[in-house]
Amino acid sequence: MMRSAEDERQIIALINRYATGLDTADWPLLRSCWADDVDVDYGTGQTWSSADALNAFMEDFHTGLTTMHMNTNFVISDAGDSRAAGRTYFRALLLRSDGSLFLRADGWYDDCFVKVGSAWKIAGRRVRMIASEQGQLNGSLTDRQTRADLGQ
Repeated sequence: MMRSAEDERQIIALINRYATGLDTADWPLLRSCWADDVDVDYGTGQTWSSADALNAFMEDFHTGLTTMHMNTNFVISDAGDSRAAGRTYFRALLLRSDGSLFLRADGWYDDCFVKVGSAWKIAGRRVRMIASEQGQLNGSLTDRQTRADLGQ
């Protein structure tokens, strides 16, 4: 549990800004969610330590897709010294420009947060996907992610 309800509220708002940044293709907004140095693993076999590199990947991956990311069941705990940890359940729907399914995913984020100045940032993320459904893989996929990256 967080010592401050205001800190908890700010962290939940941060998680929701992350989803909004993705779903509106607002890449500066998405970048503002990350600490400069990150430890992020979405479970694809690729990890990131640079927020700029992660943000560039997210932009490349999501370009041309219509997305809807939904977050719920926020559990945030104080980790001391301007740090917090949290688990958030998610559901993500990614559609191609023709409306066909690219990916539907359900799982949770295990996050580490750090307060930078007066703003909370995501400093670490591990994604645990418990269910996913993928649309037909086709040649256009190779520009975003290979079959191996998707675990196939």
